[in-house]
Amino acid sequence: MVEALYPFRTLPLLEKMAAFTERRHDVLAGNIANISTPGYKTRDLPVKDFQEALKRSIANQQTTSPTLFETFRNGSSPPVDSQAEFPQELFQAVERPPKDLVFQDGSNRNIEREVMEMTKNSMIQNFTVELMAAQLNLMGAVISERP
Repeated sequence: MVEALYPFRTLPLLEKMAAFTERRHDVLAGNIANISTPGYKTRDLPVKDFQEALKRSIANQQTTSPTLFETFRNGSSPPVDSQAEFPQELFQAVERPPKDLVFQDGSNRNIEREVMEMTKNSMIQNFTVELMAAQLNLMGAVISERP
C-alpha cells in the first residue's frame, strides 16, 4: 500500500525507534562500564516486544489511518496513540537472562556480546536518523515545490 509510505505516517514511528535505540545505547554502555563488576547482571531493553509494537502500529495505521487526501481535506494529522502502542515498559531496562556463560558469582557479563549489540544498535540508530532526515528533506522539497 503506497499510502503507508507517506512521511506523516512514518515519522512518529521513526521517532519512537530513535528514542528506543538511544535508550538502549545507554543501557548497553552501562553494561560495558560494569563489565568487571563482580556479580553484575547485564541488562537490556525488551527488543522483541518493541519490534512487535512497531508491527502492530504499522498494521493499525494501514487499517485505521485516513488517506492523504482525507487528511488534507479534514485539515488534521492522523492520530498516533503512542502511549497505548508504545508503553513506557518498552523503554525500561530489564535483566538479560544468561545465554551461555555464567560466572561463579552469578554474573553473565561478556564484553564481545555487549560490543556487538552496541554496534548493531548504533547501525539501526544511524539508519533511523538518516531515514528521518531523508523524509524531512522530501517534505521540504514538496512544500517548496522544488524538484
